[in-house]
Amino acid sequence: MANSRKKKKNAPQRQWQHSKPFARSTLLWGIITVAGLALCVTVLALLLKKPSQPALSLKIGGQTIPSEVFQLILQQNRSDVVSMYANQGLSTAQSSFWRTEVDGKSPAQALLERTMQDLQELAAAYQMAQSCGLDLQGGLGGVMERMEAENAQRRAKLEAGEHVYGLQSYTLQTYLPYETDWIASQYGSNADYPGMDISQSQLHEYYQEHLDQYQKYDDISFSYLKVDLNQLEDSQKQTIQTQADQLAQEIRQGEDLQQKAVAYGALSPYVTHVDILSDQAASYSRAIGDVMELGWDLQPGEDTGLMELNGFLFLIQCTSRVEYDYQSFEQVQSVILSQMRRERYQDLLQQTADSLDIEADLPELETFIIKEMEGS
Repeated sequence: MANSRKKKKNAPQRQWQHSKPFARSTLLWGIITVAGLALCVTVLALLLKKPSQPALSLKIGGQTIPSEVFQLILQQNRSDVVSMYANQGLSTAQSSFWRTEVDGKSPAQALLERTMQDLQELAAAYQMAQSCGLDLQGGLGGVMERMEAENAQRRAKLEAGEHVYGLQSYTLQTYLPYETDWIASQYGSNADYPGMDISQSQLHEYYQEHLDQYQKYDDISFSYLKVDLNQLEDSQKQTIQTQADQLAQEIRQGEDLQQKAVAYGALSPYVTHVDILSDQAASYSRAIGDVMELGWDLQPGEDTGLMELNGFLFLIQCTSRVEYDYQSFEQVQSVILSQMRRERYQDLLQQTADSLDIEADLPELETFIIKEMEGS
């Protein structure tokens, strides 16, 4: 610009007089254009600028709830609320979905309510941790800083070639359960914390009240016929049923099912024998649950008779059984202690959560949810 002005100043007077109006106009419009462009860029930037997280003013039990935590819990509850209202006949396609009330409550209100309940429980966990002196600086409000610090430590270890247990890095979605599980574990392992001191008499009482949980399965053996009739043609079905009737009559007279089935060519491929030990019962139930359910109460030598159920033909014989009683109190005492402490912790957590005050403009949060959901 300086060079341009110098050339104009040295030009002949007559030329300058003719050029003066044009030069001033060009300079003026250039300034206006540059200023206009700068203004447009600024306005466009402001219009496009969207904060990564909403500016929320939310406290629960005196703990500040980070915007990131609020957003996470909000999104975790979203699908359940959508499904609930869709099942009640509200169309998710309509633009007013989040604002439409069903039985006096809109999806936005239901989502806010669920989110607040979950946040109260989260805040309760951190309040209980702080009351017991567990080192969680800032409580729930400091979770982002602690997550970033944890991730930094893990990065440093990896860069140094050291082993890292668990995830190499956390997101908020994985870090919150990691920290709250740690709180529950620490709380439940210390008898000095409120509710965690459990007497022997209380353990015995719990054992008696939940005795069915500590029953040891019997060792049991079955020989059985199981045929899927749906896979057979009519002529095959007739042959199978005729031979099965004959086999059922034989074992009713005390014969062994597996031995006698050898004589029946059409039945042999469908006959099986299993020996199930006590600690194998659960795994076998996933594979032959129907056979175990039908034959579990049989004593050695007894059979179910020929049965047709859900398109299958069954004939089941118990060949042996070793009966066991309930596991003794001494065998399960440590299990009962852990179970009781987990249950008590959950009860205390819920009681604490219910007692926490929410400091927030709930109508404002509802409005935010509607904008957030309708914009997604």
